[in-house]
Amino acid sequence: MGEIVHWLAVFLGASPLATVATVFIFDIPRDLLSITGLGLSRLRRSVRETPSGLVSAQSGISDVTVVIPSFNNAEGVLVSLASLRRQRLSPERVIVVCDGSTDRSVAVLSALRDRGDIDMLVVNDRRMGRATAGNIALQYVQSDYVLFIDCDTRLDPEAIAALRARMADRPATAACSGNIMVANHAASLWTGLQQLEYMTAIDFGREFADTFGAVACCSGALTLYRTATFAATGGFSSGSGEDLATTLRLRRAGHEVHFEAAAWAYTNAPETLPGLIRQRLRWDRDAFRIQILQFHQLRKQGAGEPLANTLQRYDYVLFTLVPTLLMPLFLPILTRVPGEQLPAFLAGGYLFLVMIAAVTLAPVLIGARGPVPIFQVLLLPVFPFYQGILMKLVRLYAYVSEAIGHASVHDGYLPARVRQRLNGRH
Repeated sequence: MGEIVHWLAVFLGASPLATVATVFIFDIPRDLLSITGLGLSRLRRSVRETPSGLVSAQSGISDVTVVIPSFNNAEGVLVSLASLRRQRLSPERVIVVCDGSTDRSVAVLSALRDRGDIDMLVVNDRRMGRATAGNIALQYVQSDYVLFIDCDTRLDPEAIAALRARMADRPATAACSGNIMVANHAASLWTGLQQLEYMTAIDFGREFADTFGAVACCSGALTLYRTATFAATGGFSSGSGEDLATTLRLRRAGHEVHFEAAAWAYTNAPETLPGLIRQRLRWDRDAFRIQILQFHQLRKQGAGEPLANTLQRYDYVLFTLVPTLLMPLFLPILTRVPGEQLPAFLAGGYLFLVMIAAVTLAPVLIGARGPVPIFQVLLLPVFPFYQGILMKLVRLYAYVSEAIGHASVHDGYLPARVRQRLNGRH
């Protein structure tokens, strides 16, 4: 115990600059804000009036169409359809877009349509990408609201009702996303860590952002749109990262976007480190390209920029972009720590991060839906390394490769011919 106290004393006292840099670079400010967000969001929900949407939800009358784009994943569609049948507020229609699938998806989905599990099946002969597939389906939506989900998303029975009620509660809302959990969280070390990350960043983080109307991204896995508004603003943005780009475009057009913590969905996460890195490289490249290069989030959008949009910009810039770009400066900053104290400083610094992670994750785990596996708790000492070091190094590489080489041009998330057209090459 004496040695641990010594490490912490060295970390806190050897170099104030190095101590502050360690705390800031490794995402502690945002996580601590998430704890505050929990209290604020619960307070807000306790004083919120009963939304008008609950009337239709309780009566079972639905004005929601569900759209499921799918590429070579008929099995995932089956999972989603099963969860839709258990909804307290059943969808008015279910549209599935088979986007250029090369397996037996067309036959399987056609059989589901013929027996009434799918109301409409749209088959693209060639793969167009998720954004285009969603926009094609949008042409056939006649209901007031349209819910887009991924083809392997499993919805909680209250999900549609919670989203629909929230939209009715705020008529100016163009989109409202739901809460995402990792369905396969027990499959590997990496899915377990992603579960902790989702619980912190989505359940707490987006709830905190929503308190100030500053949600940046309505997830493609589960978002309800007001059909007329969504169609009038052009539907999904083209290219990869369409959920982020579409959300920011709606914000810039003056519409509200929100997050409903009571609308839960479960989706599969990458089970291996290479698969996780590939996913995050794509996500982070898209975020940099969209936030910085496309929407120029480093500067104010104009004299009349709403406060909510300002907060959304600062959230990304201060708590994601800047700490990531400061990582290369961390080693030079460490030179301010006396050499003989450096091992104790590093040990005390990591221990400090673990302690902060424990404070941050405690309410997350206590407030989790259902029992928390002991495996999840045992991951706590590893979580600062995963989130603050490993994933941040991946993000740094993604930013640099996008800024210098526009690496997203080669991303296989979109078909090659679609990428070429988006980038002006035919």
